[in-house]
Amino acid sequence: MVKDQCQTVMELMNGLNGVELKSKKGGKFHFPMYMTQSMKDRSIEDLELSVRSYNCLKRAGYNTIGDVTQAVSSGISLKRIRNCGINSAMEIMSSLFLFQYNSLPAESQYGYLLDVVETNLNQKVN
Repeated sequence: MVKDQCQTVMELMNGLNGVELKSKKGGKFHFPMYMTQSMKDRSIEDLELSVRSYNCLKRAGYNTIGDVTQAVSSGISLKRIRNCGINSAMEIMSSLFLFQYNSLPAESQYGYLLDVVETNLNQKVN
């Protein structure tokens, strides 16, 4: 499931004209969090995570998508959660991104992808 989600994210990014991103194992993927209150109140089950990733979040006390986004936004590393390794952390971040992307109106999705690409290109330069 992780590879499918990561591949979907890369396909979305590469679908932009002139953009070609390469994924590397353990690489960080940054994106702005634009979550409405109704999105934050949804259960982490809506992220459609693997059992391992879901259980990691549940055991750590994250019950809603808002809990997870708040933790990530405040700088808490998902890899510090018990049994949450690189693959689980990537899956959670990919799921958050796709959940957010799919929740946007169709006319806003392209602009959001441009913001994400710009954010990631700036992270590589710095």
